[in-house]
Amino acid sequence: MANIFNYCRMLFKPRLNQRFAVRSGTVVLVLPGTDQEQRVQLIDISLGGAAFIYRGSPEELEESGALKVLAEAPGLAKVHFDTVSDKPTSESLQTSEPFRRRGVKFKWMGVLEKAQLKSFIKEVGISTK
Repeated sequence: MANIFNYCRMLFKPRLNQRFAVRSGTVVLVLPGTDQEQRVQLIDISLGGAAFIYRGSPEELEESGALKVLAEAPGLAKVHFDTVSDKPTSESLQTSEPFRRRGVKFKWMGVLEKAQLKSFIKEVGISTK
């Protein structure tokens, strides 16, 4: 039943920001509340959020709240986010590997941070046109 509602929502409420797939091998660092950073594979990104695949349990990233972008664009240190979804990948359901897909929504950014994020998206994004 929930899938029907999600499908209808997608049809009638399009994304606010265009989402771009990223080049293979694009990674970012998730900065959890502890001192340990986790390198994760970025799947797609927009000015409003991103999706990435990571290994482990959701509890390991429970305290996270920022992505550190590894890019040629200088100055874009961290982007703060809220988790929107976190579910096992279809591949990990068939194996014992605990890979998960997390969708995040970026928190408010200033004009400078948003310009730097646009530059990062231009650097790593794959245009769908």
